[in-house]
Amino acid sequence: MKLYKARDSWIVTNDESSLWFNRRSLSIYTKQEPITDQFLSSSAWDAVFVNDIYGYIGQVQIVKDGLNWLIFIKNQQLVCEMSNGHQIYRIMEILIQPFDNFDEESDVKTNPSSNNKYELKCIEELRLWYQETQCFYYSSTYDLTNSMERSYNYDNNIPLWKRADDRFFWNRQMLSKLINQAEKENLDTRWIQPIIMGYLNECHFQVDEQTDVQLIVISRRNSHRAGVRMHCRGIDEDGNVANYVETEQILWTGNNIMSFIMMRGSVPIYWSQPGIKYRPPPKIDRKFIE
Repeated sequence: MKLYKARDSWIVTNDESSLWFNRRSLSIYTKQEPITDQFLSSSAWDAVFVNDIYGYIGQVQIVKDGLNWLIFIKNQQLVCEMSNGHQIYRIMEILIQPFDNFDEESDVKTNPSSNNKYELKCIEELRLWYQETQCFYYSSTYDLTNSMERSYNYDNNIPLWKRADDRFFWNRQMLSKLINQAEKENLDTRWIQPIIMGYLNECHFQVDEQTDVQLIVISRRNSHRAGVRMHCRGIDEDGNVANYVETEQILWTGNNIMSFIMMRGSVPIYWSQPGIKYRPPPKIDRKFIE
């Protein structure tokens, strides 16, 4: 994929279609035909190549009435090729660009307001978070948000984002504008890429000369009530427990697939643990009758 900056649009193009972000109206739409370099460089668009990218993560707004920012996958690493051919990637670096139609150099960096300073600081922290943690994964063909057991009940012809488990669909809120538009009109939904946060690794070994085995470990962190460990405990009104993680072990040998799931999370009652000192005493936040 290639990212271009035109006179009033950001344009992402691949070999089959293109994704357009209008910087004046803040609208998003797709075009089914591929966009040629000759078309982009025409005087009508005056598009400039920005960077090679690997996907669109979503859109964020740091402060109310502030700027909208577009987040793209700038660098990736192949971490697993499943026995059935699906490829899974780790996000190594992201690219963040302002959606709104303004002159970045003069309006933000040269004469920054207090809000702009705060926004730029948050954007830089977001960029470093993706780059330093390296715990975000995606696949354009395999549903990482669902276990193999849950995936077995879905029609593979349904787009990934429609069958994704919201608990582990970390960028769903950032893609909400594109998703809402896709539900109302004919939109190329391949641009909607679910991402999980957690851990993923694989190994290959042989039981004997004729039996090759692939072991895959996928840990999915729940996006609901993720919190910081000492400041987020217990359960909420919707039944989400703090720091919930689902770990799936997939064993693949020939045509045989085995999946084993382990789950962990905070004790499912209303409680908290004030302070950050070593082993702070737990506090029950509600009476037994509640």
